[in-house]
Amino acid sequence: MYPRSGTYYFVEYVTNKWINLGRDYVAAMTKYASLTAEDGPCATVGDLIDRYLREVAPQKAPRTYRDNVIESKNLRKVFGETLVADVTTRHIYKYLDERGKRAKVRANREIALLTHMFKKAERWGDISHSDNPCVRIEKHKEKPRDRYISDAEYLAFRRHAGPFIAAYMDVKYLTALRQADVLKLRLSDLKEDGIHVVAGKTGKKSIIQWDNDLRAAIEAARRLPRPVRGMYVFCNRLGQPYTGGGFRSMWQRRMKSALENGILKERFTEQDLRAKAASDIDREHAIDLLAHSDGKLTDRVYRRRPHIVLPAKKVLEE
Repeated sequence: MYPRSGTYYFVEYVTNKWINLGRDYVAAMTKYASLTAEDGPCATVGDLIDRYLREVAPQKAPRTYRDNVIESKNLRKVFGETLVADVTTRHIYKYLDERGKRAKVRANREIALLTHMFKKAERWGDISHSDNPCVRIEKHKEKPRDRYISDAEYLAFRRHAGPFIAAYMDVKYLTALRQADVLKLRLSDLKEDGIHVVAGKTGKKSIIQWDNDLRAAIEAARRLPRPVRGMYVFCNRLGQPYTGGGFRSMWQRRMKSALENGILKERFTEQDLRAKAASDIDREHAIDLLAHSDGKLTDRVYRRRPHIVLPAKKVLEE
């Protein structure tokens, strides 16, 4: 596969025919995996990666799929030519140690992906469970992010960032939806009883009921300038939903400006808005709003305000 002028091509070696795979790297990799697919067992880890990207990864949420493609690229550099049967637990730990010197979290994610690939290799009959080198691998310890956005920071950045980001922040905060789900909200999702949502990551359906604040936030979003009438609550000049990359670039520009102008002293991310929402309401409400199956993830990752407790009672003298 070769890039040329921003477009990816697959070249057939026999005929020297160039096949256009498109400009998007993830979509190009999917087409590449399909074109190079071969029947039979996955002999090398590279073969396993190809089959996984062809059959498993496309079924995931778009952001997860894109991450898998990037993670697979790093795994392929190290394990691509290695026979599946030759990979050992020691090889996995060596990868974790070396990759972890620069990026411990990324190393964990890449090995988590490789672990799932080897589970699929078991299912496809390429290895037995006893030969799976990823079983019971101990990854790097991770500390959950604890950045909490104060009300003052929220309002200051909201005023500075402009009407589009301001409307986005309000909808994101009030609904606690993931970025991809906010960006793909359609006008047709706005029903009489609330906002009908199907979470892209989990497929879970929910209805976020209207209140005065949420109605006002959605109306502010609908009043944004729309050169082309689109079907989405937040859309670009062509009436299409923003891509994740396009939105992140816009967010980063506004955040950089806020820091340079002294509006904020410390950066916060778009994802921190979801944590603020979970931190500012009671626990059971947060679990429901974030659509978590139980409160463990909510408590560990999203509820970031300090736990307030009363002091012990003073021992009184007789």
